Amino acid sequence: MKLLKRFVTGVLSAAMICTANLIPVQADEGKSFDSFLEDEFVTAMESDYMTMHYQVKDYEALGITKPELTAGSAKWSDYQDNVDDAEASLKKLHTFDYDSLSDSQKVDYKAYEQNLEYTITLDSHPYFDFWFNSADGMIGNLTTNFTEFTFYTKQDIDDYLTVLATADEYIDDAMTITKKQAKAGYFMTDSMLSDTDDFIEKFVAKTDDNEMIKVFNENVEAFDGLTADEISAYEEKNKDIVLNQYIPAFKNAETELNDLKGSRDGEYNVSSLKDGEAYYTALAQYKTSMSTDVQGMLDVCNNYLDGAINDFYTLNNTITDSEISETIDMDTPEEVLSYLQKHMDSYPDGPDVTYKATYLDSSVANDSTVAYYLNPPIDDLKDNVIKINGSNISDTNEMYMTLAHEGFPGHLYQITYYLNTKPSNIRTALTNYGYTEGWGMYSELQAIQESTLSQNAKDYNSLDTAISYVLDAAADLGVNGLGWSKDDLANYLEQLGLNSGAADSLYDFVTEEPGTLLPYGVGLAEYETLEQKAQDKLGSSYDAKEFHKVLLDNGDRPFDMVEADVDAWLNNTTADYGKPDSDDVSTETESSSSEDSAVTTDWIKYGSIGALVAVIGIIALFWARKYRKDDPFRL
Repeated sequence: MKLLKRFVTGVLSAAMICTANLIPVQADEGKSFDSFLEDEFVTAMESDYMTMHYQVKDYEALGITKPELTAGSAKWSDYQDNVDDAEASLKKLHTFDYDSLSDSQKVDYKAYEQNLEYTITLDSHPYFDFWFNSADGMIGNLTTNFTEFTFYTKQDIDDYLTVLATADEYIDDAMTITKKQAKAGYFMTDSMLSDTDDFIEKFVAKTDDNEMIKVFNENVEAFDGLTADEISAYEEKNKDIVLNQYIPAFKNAETELNDLKGSRDGEYNVSSLKDGEAYYTALAQYKTSMSTDVQGMLDVCNNYLDGAINDFYTLNNTITDSEISETIDMDTPEEVLSYLQKHMDSYPDGPDVTYKATYLDSSVANDSTVAYYLNPPIDDLKDNVIKINGSNISDTNEMYMTLAHEGFPGHLYQITYYLNTKPSNIRTALTNYGYTEGWGMYSELQAIQESTLSQNAKDYNSLDTAISYVLDAAADLGVNGLGWSKDDLANYLEQLGLNSGAADSLYDFVTEEPGTLLPYGVGLAEYETLEQKAQDKLGSSYDAKEFHKVLLDNGDRPFDMVEADVDAWLNNTTADYGKPDSDDVSTETESSSSEDSAVTTDWIKYGSIGALVAVIGIIALFWARKYRKDDPFRL
């Protein structure tokens, strides 16, 4: 997914291959480990229907039993259940002899261990999980999941309607959680609430022509084998649910949310709330795929910004107005994607895929979203979908970089490349946002250098994009994690050589969507840092294709593991991910041993945070600046 950025106009102011087994593997231990991971995957898929439908196409072929047909679960007890389940899974994971596993199994072990730990820490802070947050809450995600739902069989149509009919109850349950949070002083900021209101009002303004009705009708009419009477009956049933259950649930949610306005017991920044610093640290680690503390993440941003801002000011001394305004001469998404796909010489070959890029209807497009890529089912990689919010695309340069992020060499390429390596199924259900969104941002910078722009224009667009996102992430970390005031943020901008007058609007932005930009900015800074490290060490022998292979081969994983892989490649050694963190499991896990066989692994359906239940498979790019009036690059 891509978040819409603002442009900084008026400037001044041997690869690690998983299949190599360098340590002899105990066959029984390796087989048992693989079976454990597969059982965890199957149980997770069986715990939530929408997750399963988006994750796999032929669930029966994978031994999965169809879950209960509901839109999802939203109960306060789910948080502790998720923690208990994750701790039980972690305990079972730690029974395996890590040193006896193959190299690829060690990667799976550490990636799964980290994801379970994310779940435990995040779901231990349920008061901060705002289900109706406009950026990644359930309102927008539910609608996206329903409009993107694919009918593989006739039974899928029936299942869809059954699930849709439960959405109003799901929303009501989420509101019950929200009221409990508000009563304790935890609630969205006024700006967050205003954005949620705007989305709901835009969606409910359409009735008979609502996108939920239009898309369903198109899909049903295109489905082979239905009679005219069956099509008509399906369409009438869907319309009735949308108009008489789904839309009223949205309206009721808006009313009840506004009744809770002002419930927040603290300032706009997360750290001002009780336990806010601990929660934000957990959130930041989850969002960035990093194990370091908030200051460590900020250091990554600062180190990158020091060089990038200097390069930007240097470029400004030579760049002309015509170069700043230069645009790529491509008219359509298809033309851009075709061009990008043909300029992949510095990347290892991926699978043969097809793709379709279309525009979102404005009534279901989140105002902060530029575009998103919908992950394909793990058992059917060929057909891929990209959706574009045309109202947030300013010119062909923005279109080009957005499709590089979502398509080639971004999410579409990275995800299908890894899936084509036939990883363990559990790995396909885990998400490390810093890795995936950082890769998307890194892909933009790589792709712009392959464009038809002049070199100065390429560098301008690259630096403009990078600094925008990394600066936002740094401000987010400082304000929400370290408790910076507006004055503190102004001083920070001054130290970077930027316009301190931008502090007010930047502060407002990062408190409105805390954590949202972290995977983009911190992830990008980390990839750029790793690339520079490789180039500095290898000099003229640096091979971009080999470097990218190291980044990609082990898939979506925490950055500690990515760094270890890069270091091993540079030193021509085997990556060492360290020993398992078995000592970190709480003593409470011991008491749950008798329940191990009944673990439901509900944590995957939440993506580690409850409100993310409805957005399985979406990788998006958001708008990094919606209302910035003061440019920090203006003197």
